[in-house]
Amino acid sequence: MRLLIACDDSGSIKELICNKNTNTSVQTAPQPFHVGTHLPEGFDSRVEIIKMVGTQQLLVARANGSIHLIKLKRVDRDVSETDPAKEPIFQVSELHEASTVGGLFDEARLLSIHKSSKKRSRPRDGFVALELVPQTSNRIFSATKSGLVHVLSIENGELKLVSSNSVKAPLEFAQVYDLAAAQKTNSKHRASSQLTFAYGGEENLVKIAHFTSGYKTVKQIWEAKNVSNDRLDLKVPVWPTKLKFLEPASAGADEGKVNFQFVTMNRLGFFRQYRTLTGRKPMLSKALLPKNEFATQLQAINSDVTPAGNIRSSSFDNLQFITSDLKKNVFSFTAASGPLGKYGNGDITGYASFLNIQKNYLLQGGLDRYVRVFDPESRAMICKCYTGSKISSVVMVEEEEIEVPQLKENKKRKPKHGDDKAEAEEDEELWSTLESSAKKLKKN
Repeated sequence: MRLLIACDDSGSIKELICNKNTNTSVQTAPQPFHVGTHLPEGFDSRVEIIKMVGTQQLLVARANGSIHLIKLKRVDRDVSETDPAKEPIFQVSELHEASTVGGLFDEARLLSIHKSSKKRSRPRDGFVALELVPQTSNRIFSATKSGLVHVLSIENGELKLVSSNSVKAPLEFAQVYDLAAAQKTNSKHRASSQLTFAYGGEENLVKIAHFTSGYKTVKQIWEAKNVSNDRLDLKVPVWPTKLKFLEPASAGADEGKVNFQFVTMNRLGFFRQYRTLTGRKPMLSKALLPKNEFATQLQAINSDVTPAGNIRSSSFDNLQFITSDLKKNVFSFTAASGPLGKYGNGDITGYASFLNIQKNYLLQGGLDRYVRVFDPESRAMICKCYTGSKISSVVMVEEEEIEVPQLKENKKRKPKHGDDKAEAEEDEELWSTLESSAKKLKKN
């Protein structure tokens, strides 16, 4: 398999090529075939999000407020001159920057709202979303923590800024809606349904908005309502961190009403289900993590998902998800039964800053500097590789295995019956010696 990994310390992108069962922490396990470093720009310009566009282009959002269009080119790697026939055959990637758009942050806007934040450190702007606009191949949606939402285009191999708008900040997420069924059930907003998104953050309730024609302006069409006060009649903190859409409800649908279904993960570890037809408050609010444990991720694992990670199902029943806390734990859970188990069996030793489902694999990376690939449902670890840096983003370019000639030769070897016979005779002689020694000890 071929992975591209965003490494914070050097601000670079690393290409990792390996097979299943690779584990760099075990000397006797298979090791990576190739680890290459590309486009290092330092920590202040580290890569925050990587997104594939087709098979030969890459979108990269960096922490300096710029988005880059990267071209990928495959070249033959250098092989050993002594015995090239025994070397695995594969190509490596060359990454070339084709175009850049900068100035997409507004830290002054973020500083002005920091006074009411529970975060103590000085806020830094950053990207929270980078997605292709649904039903297009050259339009890109991006959003920042400061509430700026941008639409860019790829024209003749160059990135161009189409529009910039602002929504209420701060943002923890901006989730693009890419479920085509919405266009059948939400005809009132059909003209702009090509780019509908939800957003929210600290003291910023979930809102759904869409772009008007030509991506000129953003119009809010729905806003959630906070849950009721707690048993002490105190306000429950508002802090949604992740959201995933489901297909719209068909029963009782009215074309004149906004019809969306979605699930959210709250910073305080609450999993919530929403249906806009039934009201603005969540249908279900369930605590998943122990008190004072923060949740950061949300991924669906037992359902068909869209490129943006939304769920191709209109039912909340039997859905399984993945979340993580700020320590080192990655959980799978259902809304009905709660946590099902942990990933890694204690192998993960740092905060999992990145989780994503791609090609039916769970990609994980974080502070312990290892990138891991898991089977989402069985929670079995497929490979584990050391990168030497904190990981912010991972994409799986290919999942195909690389054929290793040495292993192929070993499979063709026929067992030598003479060797087996000699080993049996040696074993018999050893047992005879041991038995005679035991008899002597008994006599003494």
